[in-house]
Parts: sequence; C-alpha cells; structure tokens
Amino acid sequence: MQISINDKTFECQDGCTLPEVLEANNIKTENIAVAVDFNVIPRPEWGKTILQDGSKIIIIKAVQGG
Repeated sequence: MQISINDKTFECQDGCTLPEVLEANNIKTENIAVAVDFNVIPRPEWGKTILQDGSKIIIIKAVQGG
C-alpha cells in the first residue's frame, strides 16, 4: 500500500504501524510531532496507530531557538 510522509510517497505492507513506517524510513523520533490524516497522534498512541492505504503523515520537528 502507499502512504505519504511530508508529501513524499512510500510503500509499506498492509497493517503497518506508525513506528514501523518511521523506522523503515530512518526517521528519528526525538523531538517530533506526528499527524496522520491531519490528526495529531499522541506519542503513547503511535504503536496502536495502524496506517491505511493513502494515509498522509505529517512530521513536524521541534527546533529550539530564540
């Protein structure tokens, strides 16, 4: 099935979870927020989040500055 991460298309197996997709795409999970289909997913829910064909994932990285 196909999903998109920040508007780039990726392939994954049916029933894959959010952490599996992040790991498969070498995305570091420190200091990021993740939304799936425009819904922010709390970190404790990542492992329970099963992606569907066409899911749109948006990753936002927290940056410290001043």
